[in-house]
Amino acid sequence: MSSTPAPPPSGAPSTPASPVRRTKLPLVARRLQVLRVEDLSASMRRVALGGPELAGFRADGPTDHAKVWFPPDGRPDDAPLLPSEVDGAWVAPDGATSRDYTIRTVDPAAGEVVLDMAVHAHGPAGHWAAQARPGQQLGLLGPKTTKIPPMDRAWYVLAVDETGLPGVQNWLEQLPEGPDVHVLAEVGGPEDEIALPARAGTQVTWLHRGTAPAGTTTLLADATRRTLQALPDDAEGWLWAAAEAMVVRAIRGHVAERGIDRRSCGMTGYWRLGVANFDHKSEDAQA
Repeated sequence: MSSTPAPPPSGAPSTPASPVRRTKLPLVARRLQVLRVEDLSASMRRVALGGPELAGFRADGPTDHAKVWFPPDGRPDDAPLLPSEVDGAWVAPDGATSRDYTIRTVDPAAGEVVLDMAVHAHGPAGHWAAQARPGQQLGLLGPKTTKIPPMDRAWYVLAVDETGLPGVQNWLEQLPEGPDVHVLAEVGGPEDEIALPARAGTQVTWLHRGTAPAGTTTLLADATRRTLQALPDDAEGWLWAAAEAMVVRAIRGHVAERGIDRRSCGMTGYWRLGVANFDHKSEDAQA
């Protein structure tokens, strides 16, 4: 006997049918050369990579990411230490350092892939980004999956800190005309804002935390709650959040409060305060 599904909570839009489309890719380790470096803000640099090993690289979705492998700490001009595949598993050599980065753009014709990298005073990745220059090398492993989220919603909310800014740029370039897009971006101050792709129907709100350390304020979660509360009840949307893990957890609470179906969201803790090399795919990042 069939039954009629219960209606969504009052004031909440129904669950849309269009899924996230995922395509598995061959997992390949590549050694690439820095082609150029560009300062985007006081705290972010754009690094273009290329070389013969880039052949076959693919990243179609706005949030696709790869694991970046760095040279040994303190020796930025050395070759990066790359993992190798052993019995079907990827094994990193002793002393290897890696971090996950969103792929900003891929241009097969130009033979380059672009990463936007945060510069900061702590951690090997931030140190390397601060001194990056053409001729140096980095390694890339992945992406192992490319994901196309729904592009047919009436509204989008993109809530991020610095780590999510590459994804925001990709979203704004890939979304079709029509939907309203609300970008909520927490950064240190005006000097940390970056130029975002122009798109009709996009409202950008920069949130400045000042001297407070990243990941310690409620600015982004509070702004997301206000934005969600102001959205129309009768329109289907999509929320994407990428920031410090506990901040994203607070955003999840606001999503539940608003009655938005979790299947209309993509929310991941990209990093966690005080945890080196945090796994953004871990249960802690998704909880």
